[in-house]
Parts: sequence; C-alpha cells; structure tokens
Amino acid sequence: MTARDRWDAIVIGGGFAGLSAAVALAARGARVVVLEARPRLGGRATSWTDRVTREAVDNGQHVLFGCYRETFRFLRTIGAEHDVRLQPGLHVHYVDRDNAPIALRAPRLPPPLHLVAAVLGCDALAVRERLAVLRILGPLRRARRGRRAARPDETVRAWLMRHGQGPRLRELLWEPLALAALNQRPEQAAAAPFARVLAEMSGGRPEDAAVGLPARPLEPLYGAPARAFIEARGGAVRTGAAATNVTVGGRLASVATRGEQLTARAVIAAVPWFALARLFANRPPALEPLLARAAQMESAPIVTVNLWFDRPVLTAPFVGLVGRTMQWAFDRRRPGAGAGTHVALVSSGAGALVSLPNGALIDLALDELRGACPAARSARLVHASALREHRATFSLAPGQPRRPDTETAVRGLFLAGDWIATGLPGTIESAVRSGRRAAEAAGAALAQ
Repeated sequence: MTARDRWDAIVIGGGFAGLSAAVALAARGARVVVLEARPRLGGRATSWTDRVTREAVDNGQHVLFGCYRETFRFLRTIGAEHDVRLQPGLHVHYVDRDNAPIALRAPRLPPPLHLVAAVLGCDALAVRERLAVLRILGPLRRARRGRRAARPDETVRAWLMRHGQGPRLRELLWEPLALAALNQRPEQAAAAPFARVLAEMSGGRPEDAAVGLPARPLEPLYGAPARAFIEARGGAVRTGAAATNVTVGGRLASVATRGEQLTARAVIAAVPWFALARLFANRPPALEPLLARAAQMESAPIVTVNLWFDRPVLTAPFVGLVGRTMQWAFDRRRPGAGAGTHVALVSSGAGALVSLPNGALIDLALDELRGACPAARSARLVHASALREHRATFSLAPGQPRRPDTETAVRGLFLAGDWIATGLPGTIESAVRSGRRAAEAAGAALAQ
C-alpha cells in the first residue's frame, strides 16, 4: 500500500451531503477522497442532458429558502452562491381552482410578522381565515425555541386544523408549502418537521422565507466547483467509483473501489438510507440496529414533467397550481436559449403517479398547465419528458423509524445525508447540515 492510497478521510457519496462534508474537511487541511458510484456528481440532486434539446436538465426542480444558512455557506465556500437567485422576500404567485390569479407577498417586517402580514393582506381569503393565521404564532414560537410544537402522532393537516387554519388558507398556503418541503401529503406527513420548517422560515430575517432558484443546472452549480475546491487542496473526487466492502474499526478504515483498496482514519457514509447496507460485505454486528432501522424507512416519490414550448408561457419564475395534481410550475428558461421556453411541473408525494406511462404524465401536466395559464394554450409544444424519482425522500409519516445520529457505534464511521437526525425534512439544507456535522465529528477524530 502506498501513501497515495492512504487518506485522512474517505467520503462515500457525491451529493450535497457528501460534498459539503468533503469541502468542510478539505478547508481545515484534511486530505479527502470522495467516491461517487454514479457517472456524475449530485446524487438525488443532480442534472442530466436531454437527448433531444441537449439542454442540461435537473432531476426535479430543487428549491432553496433564504433560511438555508448552511447551504448558502457551503455555496459561498466553493464560490457558487451567485448562481442562486434569491428573492428579497417571500413572493408567491398562484392560480386557484377557478383559474383566478393570486399573489402572496410578505412585506419587510420583523419575522414572523412578515408572514402574518402576507396572509392578512391576501384578498383571496375571507377576513375570518386571514385572522386565523394569528393562532399559528404560539406554535411557531415554541418551535423556534426548540420546544415541542406538535404531538408525535399528529399529521400536518390535523395540526393545522387544531390551530384553527381554515380550508382556504390551508389550500393556498400551508399545504402547498408542506407538500413542497416534506414531499408527502398533509394528511400523511408528521407535523413536527413542518413546524420546524415554519420556525426556520420565520427566523431572524425577512428573507428567511424567500425562495431561491438555481440559475444553473445542479451539477455545474455545486458539483463542479466543489470538486475543484477539494482537488485544489490535495483531495480527489472520483465518479463511477462505487464503494464496496467497507471495513471500519480500529486505527484505519478500508474501502474497496474499482479494484483499489483505499484506507483512511475516518469514513463518512453520505449515501441514502436505502443504500447504506450495500457498503458492507461483512456487516459489523455493532451496526445491525442502525442498518435494520434504515431498511425499515419508507420512501416518498416525486414526479417531474418537463415541457418545452416555442414561446414563454409563465409570467413569474414559478407558479403554484392550487388543487391540481402538478402542484408547481417553474420557468426554466436559460439565458441565450432563444425565444422558446422550458417549464418544469412538479408533483410531490406522487405515489399515485409513478406507475403511469410517460405519455399519460405528459398529457396530464400539459392539460393542467394549459388550464391554469392562458399563454400555454396557444403555445406549441416542442418537446416533453417525464422523470420519476421513486425514492426522492424518506417518509415523514408518524411511526417511521427514528433517524440516526452522525456518529455510529463503530469507531471511525460517520453518517451524512438528508435522512440523518437534523430535525429537518429531506431537504438540501438537511443534507448540507448533516455533511458539516459529519465533517466536524470526523475532524475531531482525526485530531486525536
């Protein structure tokens, strides 16, 4: 074994969690190698090239919020923060069931008054429902202080109803937000993670609730600059390099990949819950409880339909489609792309859709978009594609297994991923936070 085969840390997984962990370790001087099994970086948040348009397309529309402090810190570190367009404050356009346009805009007031003011100023809501938003302030305060804001077995819908949020307010604001953040229907998902999301969105700054959209496809947005950052500091990033036969314990860990045997003093497994067990040809007995819990975690799917038209069809960067199967439409036009446009329509918690053929998904999305957006009715459809992420996120239904911590029962092995116990749902911010935590734990082990 040569010195070249030996690293300070091996990070398995090249998505947001793994790359944020590797960047944090590299920034403190550690020599890190990242192993990504797929041919490109990004994991469940990546991009691919459409075979017809040759356009780089994300595997689903990924949204950031202004409260994603760790995510923006990671992007700043690798020089990519300018590639996210962040609103100055929350501003959301909707089209309701009757095709009436609705705008929800939060003024620049101290949180959470900005969210309250946005609801109170929404003419699409009856006065009684607008005033009901005041009843959510108490639970939000408890969540912001780290106290329990929801019952363990309580769903999002039950929690909202218990706090007096009426059907129209739920339909326009809370439930679309819950679907987008939790990727699970409000009658299924647990309320506690949603209360945590609302608490973070109503944090210390008005822009915490603002929506940020990537201005570039995801792999060049963060994958390429993270690779450059790591490699500039003596590390390596390998794609198409599946990690097999991970052996951890004692002074050195060993990871086999592509016929090589790499060693390090720390290993960070930044893979999804459903892939963790595959890393171990011989499962350490101390990991059996963790692997059993991971195997019991259920998944929730997302369906994305991409439509290319010969002209623009949306009047806002994104539009909520209230009461429809496809809940959001995003304008994915790229600078210099000509007169045409690309719209991505997303359905979260899409268990009822994943078995439909591509043609049926495209027809459904096209019908709903044309019904909600008049400009789409006269536009010519140039190309379309459908994408299913069957295991886009882990389930947040009450009764799911407890999420694991960063440190494991095996010395030298640490976990990262959106499914680790961050308190957040399966978001980019949860992944990045877990990566930084894993880097801090691995860094402490390396310092010993």
